[in-house]
Amino acid sequence: MSTAVPWRIWVDRRPSPEVTVPDGLELTDDLSGADGAVIGAGDRWDAEACRRLPRLKVVARAGIGYDNVDVAECAAAGVAACNAPDAPTVSTAEHALALLLAVAKRVKLAERRLQDGLGDYRATHRALELDGRTLGLLGCGRIGSRVARYAAAVGMRVLVHDPYLDPAKAREVGDPVDLDELWRRSDAVSLHAPATAATRHIVDARAIAAMRPGVIIVNCARGSLIDHDALLAGLESGHIAGAGLDVTEPEPLPPGHRLLGRDDVIVTPHVASSTTAGTVRLLDQALGQAAEWLNGGTPEHLLDPTAADPAVDRRRAS
Repeated sequence: MSTAVPWRIWVDRRPSPEVTVPDGLELTDDLSGADGAVIGAGDRWDAEACRRLPRLKVVARAGIGYDNVDVAECAAAGVAACNAPDAPTVSTAEHALALLLAVAKRVKLAERRLQDGLGDYRATHRALELDGRTLGLLGCGRIGSRVARYAAAVGMRVLVHDPYLDPAKAREVGDPVDLDELWRRSDAVSLHAPATAATRHIVDARAIAAMRPGVIIVNCARGSLIDHDALLAGLESGHIAGAGLDVTEPEPLPPGHRLLGRDDVIVTPHVASSTTAGTVRLLDQALGQAAEWLNGGTPEHLLDPTAADPAVDRRRAS
């Protein structure tokens, strides 16, 4: 399956000079003529995309989540789908901690009051001290477990709910609890679950009502995990003290959305993994996965091996 002619790879963003393009690959701006594509979270990749791009052989997601990729449909068309699950861990975990701290310390409100020249700053500022508080993690994979380490470093107790994690492994991170107990005991909740039918709006009005008054909610996973109407109701009633969101539904939020402009909410536009080092890791790992497939190998993070079925594998036509 190897070829003397470089495989052409389309990347959905301009790579920095620090990104390493593997031997045998060359970057192209022409998606229609590309053998592979390195993609983000925004575009849909499914059977129709494979039909429109007959040269395409591999789609490499520059990140961990791949809910925008129909893996089975791509595999049925002979197009491999891969991801880069290790690349965004550090950057995203740090961003989750940054949002938690910024909301707890009411940074946005303090800055706005200063800009408006309102005065009497210390007498009116009421921030939350996180030392001794409890952080509940919904999902405890690569990112969630690192957030747990950061939270422990600032003196927080950690609760963990992850139905896919072995209880013994969970106990290495924090105290395993069921979902109702997570809601009930947490002073702050950080979401690190994938977007599935089961997790859609898992933070809804019922879940919020079960949470402690004054809870902080952080979401650096997927916007669909939170019912934003319920979130707004909780904020407006004061039951939720604040929220830090890097992901939303829809994404990005349109100007004028009710979550924007609130002093108790910080919204960033899905940039948690977009540090200088993190972006290089994302593209390096995605390009490496694509190169492995195009050169006849089996990438470590191949999502559906049936793409290699000789009856459909598009590499065999090259």
